[in-house]
Amino acid sequence: MRKKVIKNLPNVLFYVMGILIAALGVSLMKKSGLGLGPFGVAALELQLLLKQWIPFFTFGMASAVHTYLMFMTIVLINRNVKSMFVVVSILLINGSVDLFDLFILKDLVINNYVTTAVAGHTIGFLAYSFGSALLIISKLPGLVIEEFTFSMMKITKSKNYIFVRTLVAYSGFGLAIIYSLLTLSGLTSITFLSFIQGFAFGPVIGWFVRTIKVSQIPLKLRLN
Repeated sequence: MRKKVIKNLPNVLFYVMGILIAALGVSLMKKSGLGLGPFGVAALELQLLLKQWIPFFTFGMASAVHTYLMFMTIVLINRNVKSMFVVVSILLINGSVDLFDLFILKDLVINNYVTTAVAGHTIGFLAYSFGSALLIISKLPGLVIEEFTFSMMKITKSKNYIFVRTLVAYSGFGLAIIYSLLTLSGLTSITFLSFIQGFAFGPVIGWFVRTIKVSQIPLKLRLN
């Protein structure tokens, strides 16, 4: 048993690093004010909608609503015990985002100047993509949108991760539009960068995964 735990430590290390780095990326993109990805936009619109009745409703909680819906879909599609572990990832990633937002980076302001906002957003985008890649390489169920993408690939029998990932991402805009119609917000949370990110996440995450594998770091650490 002890040998098995030690053997899986590299996977757990990649998993924990992936969660924290991805959460940091989301927080930085949010603070830059330049726009989040499609599901980030949907979470902001849902937070705006529900905060009218639930004052303590946070961005992390709004993200959790979508992620739990995806989680239930994943379980229905895969029908295995391993898929249930996604619920742990949901709690960790959304809790980590709120941790950065409300505590660690509470006083960080990066949107006063265009240069700092762009730099913060770029770092956040790369951090999220890199964190996602670490989660994929860990082989433990990670970010729910990635697991949802793999489930959609299974249903459609598609091997094109980038294409399916992009379709899944852009479905977030559909949810954002519905929420904005209910709040009459005018979809102010959607920016040009939001559309760019919807397409860019898939290729960039894929590039990070390939680069890390080529470095042979997972092989040297004996990731299972």
